[in-house]
Amino acid sequence: MENIFKKWMENPISKIVLATNFVFALLFIVSVPSFVREYITQDAVSIGGKKYDLSDVKETSPIAYSKFQSEYKSLIKNTLGEFAQDKLFELVAKDKNIKPTEVLNQGFTATEPSEEEILNVYMSNKAQLGGKSLNETKDKIVGFLKSQQEQEHSRNVYREIVSKYPVEFLIKEPDAVRVTVEEKNNPSIGPKDAKITVIEFSDFECPFCKRSQDVNQKLREKYKGQIRWVFRDFPLPFHQDAMYAHMAANCSVSEGKYWDVFNLFFENSGNLGKANVDALIAKAGVSKDKYQACMKDASGLKAEIDADIQDGQKVGVSGTPAFFINGIFVSGALPFENFDEIIQKELKQ
Repeated sequence: MENIFKKWMENPISKIVLATNFVFALLFIVSVPSFVREYITQDAVSIGGKKYDLSDVKETSPIAYSKFQSEYKSLIKNTLGEFAQDKLFELVAKDKNIKPTEVLNQGFTATEPSEEEILNVYMSNKAQLGGKSLNETKDKIVGFLKSQQEQEHSRNVYREIVSKYPVEFLIKEPDAVRVTVEEKNNPSIGPKDAKITVIEFSDFECPFCKRSQDVNQKLREKYKGQIRWVFRDFPLPFHQDAMYAHMAANCSVSEGKYWDVFNLFFENSGNLGKANVDALIAKAGVSKDKYQACMKDASGLKAEIDADIQDGQKVGVSGTPAFFINGIFVSGALPFENFDEIIQKELKQ
């Protein structure tokens, strides 16, 4: 509520935009579109008189091709989604003899928020209001609460529309692009013979990597016994505390404390100076003497981490987090559904 209200205060959104954003969000959940392959050999580049097309990209640079697939799928999704939205509103408008722009708002009348609701929003966001009093912000809070009522009304209307006019995307599924990524005896969770192996290249100081950990944990819980998760170091050079943190984490492996340290480091991702890293290592129960002895081999620790970075770069990793699900590349802190869809397909094979 706090972040939503703050953004709304800074830039109130029109009714139409609010409704449209919600429509897109729901529409794309209905059915995940796939990538059309028919024309991948028609677009090409000529170099020195020799023609190359996307099949050459797929062969020589599978990660680049995989990114192309992902971006193309998003473009198809957006294009068909906009088209479907317009058609749905036209159908409903015709049935009800109203304008398409009136479909989501028909029958909506905002009610005045209670004083208790207004006070709750004010108290929850007081720190972001720059010291303004309740009276000074009351009108904007009321507007925010009424916009929430409108969004809820739009959600209900759209659910009814989709139930009456089902939407299904009919696009061919692409072949999965796979690359070989070695584990190289890095820390892992899950059985070695699991049908699904996820290799994660990540950075303890990366905010996106921290964000992805909730999704990663949910996946491991849902597919417990079916999934093996391998963590490989990929500290980014502009994160000044990352290398030391990764070295320290690797010094906890022999003590059987790696995943305890792993969780503590991501919980404290924005505070990984040397002193706090050392304190977190102690908090995880790692022997102080063994830890200090291990950290003295700085060159050996860095060499192992650099090897992870180089291996990641060889298979197309340029940022974090980056994942390989049975060799299928997934880039970024994406929603649970993106990973779950791939894993479900892999389990069915």
